[in-house]
Amino acid sequence: MLRKSTILSVFILFAILLAGCAENRTARPELESSRERVAEFPVARVYTKAVSDAMGKTVYAYVRSSQEIDIFVDGQRVNSLGGLGFERGNFQRLSDIGVDADGGLLALDSARKLLRKFSPEGMFISEFSLKTLNQPELFCVAPDGTLFVYDAAPSEIICYSPLDGREFNRFGRFELDQPQNLDCNKDYLWAQNRDRESTQVFSLLGQLEYSAKVFRALDRVGNMISYGRVEGVSNVLQNPLSLTVQGDLVTVLWENEIWMDRLVYGRRGGETQ
Repeated sequence: MLRKSTILSVFILFAILLAGCAENRTARPELESSRERVAEFPVARVYTKAVSDAMGKTVYAYVRSSQEIDIFVDGQRVNSLGGLGFERGNFQRLSDIGVDADGGLLALDSARKLLRKFSPEGMFISEFSLKTLNQPELFCVAPDGTLFVYDAAPSEIICYSPLDGREFNRFGRFELDQPQNLDCNKDYLWAQNRDRESTQVFSLLGQLEYSAKVFRALDRVGNMISYGRVEGVSNVLQNPLSLTVQGDLVTVLWENEIWMDRLVYGRRGGETQ
């Protein structure tokens, strides 16, 4: 009698799990994204990378050679920070910029192994030490605040908890293809190399999902997105200098302008959401 009861309980539990899986598949239909241009404006400098807050009001763009970050609001440059120096607003080797979940500007000084946070206006707020790393070069921040830093010396990504700032995972060694940029959303992290035209996609737990010989970013449901245009007299389709995603906003950097597109989602062949 006990054996029959146990078998019946297992069967009921299995049925519940199957029902739950079916419900999840129904609740998360396959989506695709389209783009709506929300802003584009000219720039007078050739920047290395541009990022924006999720609202699309503020754009940060930096020049690696001068170690300067320019701040744009509604397409107009309103402030700059950085340059070589030892003050909190200066850098020894500015290697990457990004935006945290609050919309604050983050800047990585690889030489000093510090990740600094600034207000949207460019005022220093705080800093996070990366002294345990050998050569921190790139980073991204997931929507829940998890920090991912690429250490170029061992060629791996280190994960830091948003709760206490402690390291809790490493991945990517012997898999990463010399990334030039990291980006992430709530499900995926992708490592881009524009020069090699490659994109590697990982789960946030560190599993390599796939590699593609193209320069791409991901939308929030995992679809790849790309941009290209013909520049100069070569008639060759060129990739943007940087392609970053914050929430549903894509920031596209070209040599002479910046585009911002809003991603709009809908079922494939159906209505938008």
